[in-house]
Amino acid sequence: MRSVNELGKRINSESGYGLWATMFNKLEQYLFYLFLFSIPFQTRKILYFDEWRFNEWQSMSVYATDVLLAVLFGFWVYNFYKKLIYDLRFTIYGKNLKTLILNTKYLIRNPNFYLLAFLVISAISIKNSDNYLISWYQWFKLAEFVCFYWYLANYAFKKFGLFNSFLAIFISGIFQAVVAIIQFLRQSSLGLKYLGESVINNDFSGVASFYISDTEKIIRAYGTTPHPNVLAVFLLLSLFAFYFIFLNNKYSRNTRCLLLTAYAFILFGFFLTFSRVIILAWGIVFWGGIMIYHKKYRQEVKKVFLVTLAVASLFAIIFWPEILSRLTISGDDQAIELRSFYAKEALKTNINFFGIGFGNFMSWLIKENPFLSAYAYQPVHNIYLLIYAETGLLGISAFLLFLFFLIKNSIKKISQSPLALRSLLLALCLLFIGFFDHMFWTLQSGRLIFWFSMVGLTYYQKDDRM
Repeated sequence: MRSVNELGKRINSESGYGLWATMFNKLEQYLFYLFLFSIPFQTRKILYFDEWRFNEWQSMSVYATDVLLAVLFGFWVYNFYKKLIYDLRFTIYGKNLKTLILNTKYLIRNPNFYLLAFLVISAISIKNSDNYLISWYQWFKLAEFVCFYWYLANYAFKKFGLFNSFLAIFISGIFQAVVAIIQFLRQSSLGLKYLGESVINNDFSGVASFYISDTEKIIRAYGTTPHPNVLAVFLLLSLFAFYFIFLNNKYSRNTRCLLLTAYAFILFGFFLTFSRVIILAWGIVFWGGIMIYHKKYRQEVKKVFLVTLAVASLFAIIFWPEILSRLTISGDDQAIELRSFYAKEALKTNINFFGIGFGNFMSWLIKENPFLSAYAYQPVHNIYLLIYAETGLLGISAFLLFLFFLIKNSIKKISQSPLALRSLLLALCLLFIGFFDHMFWTLQSGRLIFWFSMVGLTYYQKDDRM
């Protein structure tokens, strides 16, 4: 009788534990999807900013996405702490470390080796910084996003799957597109301050805008991001999420119509950002890559093509004066002049191994040019020049080698997985945009989008379906 009672208690205990484990896993899963949905939100607490005037790149903030990411990291460590401890001991005391050291050919071809080297070089470069506090804050942000990259590559995508991850990005893209469309029609913000929406109005200075006549000012769509270019990049990611979802699965007629309608909204919102370089990058990749012929999904490709053509044509008809204004680029265009100025300043930094210090470009620029207008103090609009200026020859070399071997390994997988091709196209798109903007290195949403997209180069499936 005693053994029967003990068995019953054990069963009840195990079933209770199983219920809690299931709830724990569900909580982690939903938090992960919430985090992906929240990538374009700028909700934050500003902790510190240098001098009396606020400057984005000389401030310290904690974002809501930082908090969510920290919680997700906690789940990651909790679920794998025993395995991590075992693997660490095995690596240190076992034969793996010896094998790794002897197998230098493998080591020098591993992208993670160069990423780790870049982290170390960036930390060393801070010895040259004028503002240690901001530099170390920026370095810890870099470490956070490198961990985010490893978290996705080694844990999250494997546990939660690509389909649901891209679905969360896609749904967030729909929300952002709707906000962008309403913002553009109103030519003002919607009051979504708790989601981090920028306060924009036709009467405000410093708002991203352009003119279609001497007096008619047009404000570009922001969504809940800090700049239309950031919104454009997130919607670009959402478009690729749609291509992943739609071109890798069979759906009922109603589901296909729903997905294509949502895609049309995202694409229209994407165009309302009027981000020239980003829309150009999407156009090249879409017409030259995404629409590559697939026998297996001939009808799906055709439908995407027709919807894209219809949305682009409708947008051109409605907003032709605005399009013409944005396509007209003169030599005295402020955006062109500032980009040229920042590039020249970045190349003026002393050529050395460690640069002027990670996260120190703004302090250095203010020191070198103390009499510029407040709005002109921005990072160089080129992530490669920015990395070179701050971390020197060693830093940019390590970063470029990381990208080189990441792309090289991805190219090898293209014949095995169509997913690898689309991931490569997305990554190349962002790397091209990086020549014209700094958002992937300096803004929260831009960083999350960049490292999320780079992970796609490490993940592939032999099966065409997700």
